Amino acid sequence: MKIGKIALMSGVAGMAMIVAAGARAADAGNSSDADKPLVLAQNVSPSNNAMSNAELAARLQAVEDQLAAQQDRAMADRTRLSTLEQGYNSAVWNFDNGRATFASGDNRFTLAIRARMQADFAGFSQDAPGSHPSGFAGPTDLSSGAVMRRAYIGIEGRAFSDFWYELRLNAGGSDGGQNPTCTATSTSTQAAPAGGAITTASTCAIGSIEPAGEGDPLLNKMVITYIGVPWWHFNVGVIEPSFMMEGTTSSANLVWMERPDIENIAADSFGAGDSRRGIEMGWSRPDTFWAGDNTAFDVAFTGGKTGSAAGHGNGGDEQTQILGRVTDRLWSDGISNIQLGMSIASVLNSGTTAGGGSETLRFRERPEIRVDGTRLIDTGNIAAQTGDMLAFDMEGNWQNFYLEGEWAQFKMDRECGASVTVAANPVCTSSRAVIDHPTFSGWTVGGTWILTGETKPYTAGTYIASAVAETQAGYAAPVPSRPFSLDGGNWGAWELTARYSDTNLGWNTSQLASSSQLAGINGGRQRIMAFGVNWYLNRNIRVILDDNVVQISKGTAAIPDRDSQDFNVVGLRIQYAN
Repeated sequence: MKIGKIALMSGVAGMAMIVAAGARAADAGNSSDADKPLVLAQNVSPSNNAMSNAELAARLQAVEDQLAAQQDRAMADRTRLSTLEQGYNSAVWNFDNGRATFASGDNRFTLAIRARMQADFAGFSQDAPGSHPSGFAGPTDLSSGAVMRRAYIGIEGRAFSDFWYELRLNAGGSDGGQNPTCTATSTSTQAAPAGGAITTASTCAIGSIEPAGEGDPLLNKMVITYIGVPWWHFNVGVIEPSFMMEGTTSSANLVWMERPDIENIAADSFGAGDSRRGIEMGWSRPDTFWAGDNTAFDVAFTGGKTGSAAGHGNGGDEQTQILGRVTDRLWSDGISNIQLGMSIASVLNSGTTAGGGSETLRFRERPEIRVDGTRLIDTGNIAAQTGDMLAFDMEGNWQNFYLEGEWAQFKMDRECGASVTVAANPVCTSSRAVIDHPTFSGWTVGGTWILTGETKPYTAGTYIASAVAETQAGYAAPVPSRPFSLDGGNWGAWELTARYSDTNLGWNTSQLASSSQLAGINGGRQRIMAFGVNWYLNRNIRVILDDNVVQISKGTAAIPDRDSQDFNVVGLRIQYAN
């Protein structure tokens, strides 16, 4: 045993010596490392390019944090995408301002249901028929009663984010019902217009009513609007151009039952108003030149009203007009405002006789309450292809007080006709040559005081992808701060109103016809003083009470006041609008 142990130890020692000898030989062969001392790794100082364990750990942690953030973002993206995919075909419903509105999940498409009802009642108080002078030819018994002035139902909304659409039907009207004497074979001889010939036509075309509702076209508005360019809008279809002071205000926001005479004449004769076939473009932007101002302009090219086929026949051309308006809100403190405006229009072609057109211009108007459709001032049909108009207006509010004023001038280019020859008047080289330019004018001023302290909000008219407001660069109706409620003891908002309007459709009234000139025009002069009270029960329902004192001055060249009269009419409107 002892000998075995000694042998084992001797073998191990021999192997150690052999290994040591090999190591020395390797060291000897590597002369560069021959003189280096043997040191432990932990005692060696790290070089400039090496990293400590702490730095490596920090970098590793940063990489892990970055990966975690990327995973969180990817998860959030997947969540949003999943939400959009799930909601794309889902309709979101809300009920704002009494208006049911539906929207797609991505809000690129919306649809709102609109309604407006205006029920008008009126009572006329006139002198007895026997009290008028001999030869009196004016109306002696205007119709008291009721009419559904407007009965709108329609839809509006957004499509593909950048488009707006609106469709509106009207079952109401303004002429007081259908003419019971109107038949397909009824005829009536019309008085000859100055410079024109006596004509015969069906009474269905003389102050009568179209089949839709009580007088207005059934298709009131059908428009597509592009609003993809900031501050701009582009309309095409059956439109309602922004024109004149109150013409830019929605009918739901009117202070009085009707717009003033001059605005209705402009709308009827110069291509504005609703139900117009046409195209329109406009621009409106707040703070254009300085803080608080709002500049807007609008230009439209229009034809006739939908529901009328006048001028659409072999050899016929439809009436055409171009009109525009520019406004600037000069000052605003956020509640009070002052604005100036100008409106201008031109009749490019009044139409042709072919296809049922008239080839004439005619200015006329009712007494600012339309339960009876009789036009008390009327130039008659004047042989004229073209005409122009210009209007200036100013409106503003100081807290709960409001004031407006407007002046307008209308001109037509009257033709010679057959009664004036070139021999008598050198300008009449043909019957269609222009012989003179009858010019008419009118003005109005009005004001209100909201007794309960609310203010009339100013609508700048900006166009954004969320909505297109009906009132553009004008005033909307006040919103009651305390809507009517018997339980709460609230009575809504109350407003006192007053307006005076003066419209003169007479031109050279004493001028007589001769071989060298046409007769003057005795269209009459209408002056109306209106007093009223408006009750806003809530933002959707209101009541208007107007008392109009009307003075008509009208006659002939020989008897200027033959058809003059004064009368009173009280009107009441009950309105719902959303």
